[in-house]
Amino acid sequence: GLPGTGKSHLARAMGRSGGVNCVETSCAEWQAKGHLGNLLLAMRRSFDEALKNAPCILFIDEIDAIGSRDSADDNSASYRRQVVAGFLEQMDRVSLEEGIMVVGACNHPQHIDPAVLRAGRFDIKIEMPLPSMAMLQHLLAERLQDAFPEDAMLELARDCIGKTAADVDAAVRSARSEARHSGCPLDLQLLRRHLGVRELEENHGLLYRICVHECGHAIAAWIFGEAITQVRVAAAGGTIERDVPPNPGLASDFDRQLYVHLAGRAAERLIFGNVSAGAGGSATSDLAQAARIALAVDHELGLGAFGNGWFGPQDPAQLAEPDRKRLREKLDYAEDHARALLYPHQQLLQDMAANLVQKREFDAKVVRSWLRDVPRKNGPEPVLDQ
Repeated sequence: GLPGTGKSHLARAMGRSGGVNCVETSCAEWQAKGHLGNLLLAMRRSFDEALKNAPCILFIDEIDAIGSRDSADDNSASYRRQVVAGFLEQMDRVSLEEGIMVVGACNHPQHIDPAVLRAGRFDIKIEMPLPSMAMLQHLLAERLQDAFPEDAMLELARDCIGKTAADVDAAVRSARSEARHSGCPLDLQLLRRHLGVRELEENHGLLYRICVHECGHAIAAWIFGEAITQVRVAAAGGTIERDVPPNPGLASDFDRQLYVHLAGRAAERLIFGNVSAGAGGSATSDLAQAARIALAVDHELGLGAFGNGWFGPQDPAQLAEPDRKRLREKLDYAEDHARALLYPHQQLLQDMAANLVQKREFDAKVVRSWLRDVPRKNGPEPVLDQ
């Protein structure tokens, strides 16, 4: 999960709730001991300590720092191979013993060697999402005790959606510190300033646009049979968690993913007559993900313009003009199709978005209650000129 989502806290809580010992270490701590031989010795000592304290949880932070033998960087390939091999040896050693649970935490699991993550070494993978409103309310109540009324805490938790547990913890500490230094009591205005949240009225227009965007994604995903488990919005942006049902990987399956990725942008154009930059930005943005899918269809999957040709992953920034034109046309078509999908549901889209502005968070049950009357279908239909 992202930094600050509580991965380390969860690992420690597992030990406390189970009433067992907990040995904490990290790849950075092993590396700090010196060269490769020192690192491997420090690694072994951590595993030895866990065995000595069984039943025990061995918690390894920053486990992605172990690296992967498949990395393209050749400069330290030999070093990485030996580190990974040493770690696998220790994991296999403790797997033969009773009473040892190894827990790792990281921000980038894709950087870990596949042999480390295989079943029998790390059997369970848990993604730590950003905290829900209920989690934030619990965290604030724990940190602030009875300093504020329950309704104020609920509103504060709602406005904190999109922040990590670490963000909230740090803001509460900072607000307390300022209150002490100024000789004033801790009040909501001071706390809200340190949390970086403003009054709802100041953000209403922005929040409504974000909610329209996310609800557009939700409606399109629902139409194509996906399960929407969470929709969240904050002044900084919104997120939607959805489960794509298994499919055979036909060209139409990838088309549907393009429509869903661009449905937020399509919803903005449908309701406001224009679009914001909300669909673009980072490599995880809607436009970036849609572009990667469209390029993969043409260049890697044998389903697009080049038939059986395989040309490997494409860098969108390095495309020749004909390929750029083809990508633009494909994404334009996908946005048009998404807008056509949403067109019959404009009122639902606006009502759902208005409610999300107030609630800031929908769980799977709430999403189903909003979308239960929206027909679902198995494939795309021709685009209508709306």
